Amino acid sequence: MDSSTTSANTPLTCGVALITHNGVNYLPQQLHSILAQTRAVAHIVVSDDCSTDGTWAYLEAWANEAPVRITLVRNDPALGVSANFEQAMRLVEADIVFASDQDDVWMPDKVALLAAVFEADDSVQLVHTDAILVDADGRDLGSTLFDELEISETERRDIRSGNAFRVYCRRNVVTGAAAAFRRRLIALVQPLPPKNMYYHDGWLALMAAASGRVVMLDTPTIQYRQHGANLVGVKRLGRLTKLRHLWWAIGSPSPLKATTDSLLSARAALHAHMAGRTGLAPSHIAMAQEMVDFIRWRGRLPANPVTRCAAVASALLAGRYHTFAHEPWSDALRDGLQR
Repeated sequence: MDSSTTSANTPLTCGVALITHNGVNYLPQQLHSILAQTRAVAHIVVSDDCSTDGTWAYLEAWANEAPVRITLVRNDPALGVSANFEQAMRLVEADIVFASDQDDVWMPDKVALLAAVFEADDSVQLVHTDAILVDADGRDLGSTLFDELEISETERRDIRSGNAFRVYCRRNVVTGAAAAFRRRLIALVQPLPPKNMYYHDGWLALMAAASGRVVMLDTPTIQYRQHGANLVGVKRLGRLTKLRHLWWAIGSPSPLKATTDSLLSARAALHAHMAGRTGLAPSHIAMAQEMVDFIRWRGRLPANPVTRCAAVASALLAGRYHTFAHEPWSDALRDGLQR
């Protein structure tokens, strides 16, 4: 099914791609919050990655009582996070796919709120929102996802003005558990890269921004649980920690080389994927190539400190660090002082 073109008279159908692995402790709350939505979903796919804690037995019992269509898939052996999510999203038969973790709680109007955005504008490929951070017991931690990510006003302005791809070239600010995307995006994002290159939510965000619009909503739509078993949690780095990381990086050339090598591999994979797809803006493909060139340039900076600092200063003034580096000033300082 892919009828995700907005019609004035036909509401879009909504489905859920939920992946599990040993999540029975929190899964009941997550599933209950999905079924308690003010706008019902049409299809829920749960793909379990070889759980051994009773998750699968719970899912089978729950599916027999659920009031909506349920598809359960069990992987043995486990596929891993990226492949498991890719399998789940492919199986969802709905116009809009909501990604779901196994341990969060959705606000009652999440589906209604996001679906309305898609129905209002057919060019929107992905919508993501803020989230309330809670501890393992569901207690409010007094902060939100966007607070911890420290999303700047410039980044917000870029995303809202249609320049989201520019933001995502520097870093990902999209969390899959607080996002939804059109099913037609699946053809553009497959195959998902391994998570040591990109987490699937970052990859989806890049491809959505390259092929249409991304909408960011400040309204929290989930309680995002933070606990010891999180695959990906969120924690703001204090200034002292950032300074320690910078000092550690300056003290040895190996961390910088490892960073640039890893970045180059990921960004080169992104460009190759984009270059082989139709329907993407040529300007975004060109920007992906420029990002690869910049990272390759960083990895080949001269050893001579004078020429190295001069090259870094020139690139900084030209705006290359502000376009492609997560922390422009810190990254430029680190590059200039590396020996």
